[in-house]
Amino acid sequence: MNKSFYRKIGFGLSANDNVPKDAIKWATDQIKAMPESTWNGPKYSLKEMMNFHGKYNYTDRRVLRKKHKNSRQDYKDAKNKLKYTTGHYYFEPLWLYKRHHEALNGSSPVFHRFLHFWGNHFAIQKKNAMYVYDVGPYHFEVIAPAMLKNIEDLVYDVTISWAMIHNLDNSKSIGPNSLRALKMSERGRSANLNENHGRELLELHTVSPRAGYNQNDVIDMSKVMSGWMHKKHKSTKKEENVPISFQDDYHDSGPFEILGKKYKESFGTSSSKSMLRKVIKDLVRHPICIDFVSRKLCNHFVTENPSSEIIHPVKDAWINSDGDLKTIHEAVIKQAFKYSHLKKFQTPETWLLQFIRMSALDYFPKNYNYDFKSKPSRIIGKPVRWLRNLGHNPYRPLQPNGWSDYEADWMSPEFLFRRIGMIKVQQDKKRLDHIDKSYLKMIVSKNFDNESDVLKYINSAKNSEKILALFSSKWMLKT
Repeated sequence: MNKSFYRKIGFGLSANDNVPKDAIKWATDQIKAMPESTWNGPKYSLKEMMNFHGKYNYTDRRVLRKKHKNSRQDYKDAKNKLKYTTGHYYFEPLWLYKRHHEALNGSSPVFHRFLHFWGNHFAIQKKNAMYVYDVGPYHFEVIAPAMLKNIEDLVYDVTISWAMIHNLDNSKSIGPNSLRALKMSERGRSANLNENHGRELLELHTVSPRAGYNQNDVIDMSKVMSGWMHKKHKSTKKEENVPISFQDDYHDSGPFEILGKKYKESFGTSSSKSMLRKVIKDLVRHPICIDFVSRKLCNHFVTENPSSEIIHPVKDAWINSDGDLKTIHEAVIKQAFKYSHLKKFQTPETWLLQFIRMSALDYFPKNYNYDFKSKPSRIIGKPVRWLRNLGHNPYRPLQPNGWSDYEADWMSPEFLFRRIGMIKVQQDKKRLDHIDKSYLKMIVSKNFDNESDVLKYINSAKNSEKILALFSSKWMLKT
């Protein structure tokens, strides 16, 4: 029956959803175009969020620290007021609500499952309040549109995005053979090449360490990336929250050698600026990159540690389409359907969204209003609290490679008890009272292949524990 397919590549079917007649068509139709937004809350662009972030940074660093340098308490009080006026406690839950609303209430849950995957693949770490202001719009305005293009476009757009440039300190990088480095040398100063971004582009975003790159490859990759930065201008008060631009005088002139291929620039800014695109084009066509990312996709959507038999069709789709993402995603969907009998442990946020959708939990507020004068209401802050409790806030990964997609990292008794505790709280607050025996039977019939086994297990529990039995069961934890 492949009913678990709807949870493998989406967030399950609700009581009001009809079971699609053609499951693969239902899924592949969702990845062909940008979904229309169903978000009914406040809308802020990446540019607007950068302005909020810039105001926060500038006022804190340039005004409050100087004004209250002799009183720690006065500075603390003033900074807290600044956090209110710049939405420091407001925007993170707002962006999480938008993320969840689009995933659960839109017409394209499959598209958003892939967006969640790529957002984690190109993770932004908890740094400089980026999780408040920038990561949400980075997902929606940078990653989401590129998912309809080529893998080359996706990697390139992410690489030169403000979020990634700032996250990995590329603005602090100066090519050792650049004009800027020469001028600094004349003044007795040394220029520093920052290797963070170049290293992560190779290690995490494209070829992985399996490609056998060495330190010289990392250095030359970092030289290629030098010049991409948010350069502070004397006339701005936005601190580093200015758009990314290519600064030729900070860029190393090369030549470069990466993974055995030599790159040489012709004279001029256009050649220097286009060099990064040329290197990324080669990286995403590297056999190791194709295998590494295809494996990650199958590990997330099909089953943990997928076999070569599962991965090969995805790699073939990548190669034959020359990296077209819609084609790659379609191949992943077909493999998830074909191997729907193989189980995959669901990360906490994915489990939570499936629980909300299948239980019809009243999760979203009636409005998202905020006065920017005080701490937001408790209901506005709910997504941050819930995800923190589950140990999985997608906007705050602990490592640069994002949140783990492996069962062993989530299968501790503590993490499982937290899921159980969350269900019990909702029951205690009477938020699941609409779920009766017939309701449970309905959602089980739509979402589980082994319907009789699941129902037998639920019916063996006490009436007050039937809901808990379903949503904490091994069949719900895995799909």
